Amino acid sequence: MIALANEISNKDFALELQNLNINYYKNCEDFRNWIGFFFDIKSLDQLTEVTSSESIDLFPYMPSSAFKHNELIAVPRNQIIKIIQSSGTSSGIPSKIFLDKNTSEIMEQRLRIDTNKAIGSDRRHLFIADDRSIFKDRKSYEARGAAIAGLLKYGKTINFLFEDEKLNLDSLNILKNYHREETLIIGTTINIWTKFLPLIDGIKLNLLNTIIIHGGGWKKLEHLNIDNVKFKKGLFEILGIKRSINFFGMVEQLGSVSYECVNGNFHVPDSSIFLIKSEANGEVLDYGVEGLLQVNSILPNSYPGASIMTDDLGLLLHPNNCNCGNRNPIFEHRGRIKKSEIRGCGGS
Repeated sequence: MIALANEISNKDFALELQNLNINYYKNCEDFRNWIGFFFDIKSLDQLTEVTSSESIDLFPYMPSSAFKHNELIAVPRNQIIKIIQSSGTSSGIPSKIFLDKNTSEIMEQRLRIDTNKAIGSDRRHLFIADDRSIFKDRKSYEARGAAIAGLLKYGKTINFLFEDEKLNLDSLNILKNYHREETLIIGTTINIWTKFLPLIDGIKLNLLNTIIIHGGGWKKLEHLNIDNVKFKKGLFEILGIKRSINFFGMVEQLGSVSYECVNGNFHVPDSSIFLIKSEANGEVLDYGVEGLLQVNSILPNSYPGASIMTDDLGLLLHPNNCNCGNRNPIFEHRGRIKKSEIRGCGGS
């Protein structure tokens, strides 16, 4: 049974992070080299001492860019069962995340818990706003396929809305026939806006019982001047759906996903602690102050991803600013630092 950040003390969360760091140090040479060079941690005893504090902001971290240029693995290579890749949109260099059976199962378990909180545990007719080719290799996914694969358990039937980059009319007719039942459409935000909506605009659909779950590709939509408010407005005007739920996650910590609450806010996932740090000096910033996002999770074991300094800007707000009932801090994503690569799970 995994421990959850909102169910344990900071001391226990820090202890789990310490155990993960010790595993990384013992089993990942690149991790040892990184913290030796950038944090001047030269031995296991020194790492143990540094990570004995409850102040996890003092713990060493990996930059998200390190996963693009190194194969970071903290278990024997023959135990790896899946490789997840980001889209690598700008540079063409994807991040690679190596999962063993244990880490994969823990992440799937955590995703299921968080998804149940967002939409309930009932299985529904599930429609994927993508082509089945995203699952062509079950051992090596792009992040967009991995995100969708994690939700397949919620489908009592599964249909793909695209085939060879064209609208799958058979699946669309099936969707029409299920209009009296609650249905799910899942896909990347960029695909739903740029591919799905233009093709079905003008087609008469009754989707009053449909929930759309989407995420990824927001950076590309910003260039089209489309934010979440305009995206939702377009969905409701064209499709007349029941609800749209955006999710925030990153390929480096797939199991830690935040779904929009009923008020449209993202709360820090239960298995994570987010820190906002100053770009100038690395100090932890207070609520409401924008800075660099550092994500800390107790899920990754097979790769050194427990503490990652991202290239994202964001801020945290006190949970009292939202009355949805989630007592975790609110997180607002504010874009990426300058010269940052466009990356994420929204490849198209």
